[in-house]
Amino acid sequence: MINFHPQHLELHQEMHARPYPRMSAPCVISHIAFFHDEKELASEYNCINELAKIYHVNGITTGTNSYFQEFDHFNMRWENHREFSTITIIRPMSDPLPNNASALDMFPEGWLEKFPGEVISASNISISSEFDDRLIASYLGKNPTIASHLIDNRVTLWSSLHLDKQGFTRFFICENTQYKEGAGRKQLGRIVLKILEIETYRQMALLALPLAKSIAPKAAELGQQCARILENMTKINQSDDESKLLQELTKVAAEVEKLRASSSYRFSATSAYAELVNSRIDELEQQRVEGKDMLGEFVQRRFMPAIRTCKSVQLQLESLSKRLTRASDLLRTRVDQTIAEQNQKLLESMNRRSHMQLRLQQTVEGLSVAAISYYLISLLKIFLHGINGIWFHFNENLVLTISAPIVLLTIFIIVRNMKKHYVDTV
Repeated sequence: MINFHPQHLELHQEMHARPYPRMSAPCVISHIAFFHDEKELASEYNCINELAKIYHVNGITTGTNSYFQEFDHFNMRWENHREFSTITIIRPMSDPLPNNASALDMFPEGWLEKFPGEVISASNISISSEFDDRLIASYLGKNPTIASHLIDNRVTLWSSLHLDKQGFTRFFICENTQYKEGAGRKQLGRIVLKILEIETYRQMALLALPLAKSIAPKAAELGQQCARILENMTKINQSDDESKLLQELTKVAAEVEKLRASSSYRFSATSAYAELVNSRIDELEQQRVEGKDMLGEFVQRRFMPAIRTCKSVQLQLESLSKRLTRASDLLRTRVDQTIAEQNQKLLESMNRRSHMQLRLQQTVEGLSVAAISYYLISLLKIFLHGINGIWFHFNENLVLTISAPIVLLTIFIIVRNMKKHYVDTV
């Protein structure tokens, strides 16, 4: 039997983990994205299981990242996207669509308020089986600025991308009657999902914009400090100034790295979300409605400058970090060179001192030999004077004259041997 990898099945099922929803006109869709912490997942599981218990349907298993369930009069999709989770409710309706129809009305009272996290994106979509300009005007306002034909003009999307009183962004989709087959349930679900993803990922991407605006002045100030330090590097002549500049440079570098550490994840996430927004816009294959902005044009015209702002601040921090690293290397090289020169001078001074100490030591050794020899000869003189005439009769001066060189040579040999023994031991 073939031995499969332990994660073979899990990896394969990931390809089918989030299928497109199926829906047909008329219907209303409500979509909410909750910005949450991973620790709040357990509370989300509890809320979903509480709802499933009320409607007597299957609940969610702890540890799963998606939940799709048909309830009595609506369908619900819950998905976890690491930083946020989404709830999508699809509620079939009948023509004509009510003006303020919402899929959220299907939830029990107070259930949604208990759901953990903070709402980062909220959208309502109404799908009609035919074009009705009065219904569009009542739903979006008298003059919606955004409209696009989608899927070879099979459906038309309308919106103004303004928030309503409840904080939701509204979209209106109508099927064009010249196509009898319409968009199809799966195709319509694919369109709706891409629109919701554009709105959600757009909001998630823009989370970095306030952070970028707050960092930009600090980064500019740190850049000026770096420029001043680099300018001062060419003017310093003393080692104390070099050490002081190195401390200032290290402090500025620490501030830059602190800013990078606090923003790198958010900026990286923004780049990823922006790519998703652009890819979803391209996948919609939009066609222009005369006199209106296409959704992709409207979003990118206002969305991309914000993304470029975040990207520019990120690049500014990276560039500043590299400049500081190069400046720090240059300054450390200069400090190391100064230290090396000081060490060279110190070694030369120590060498001179060693020569002086050696000469002094040799002088001391000579004096020591002379002093010891003089002391021994004095003792010998006293000794000879004491025994002369008692046991022996001899010339004291002659004996001392003969003994003096012998004593000097003996003391010299003893001192030299002691010195040699000490050197060998060390």
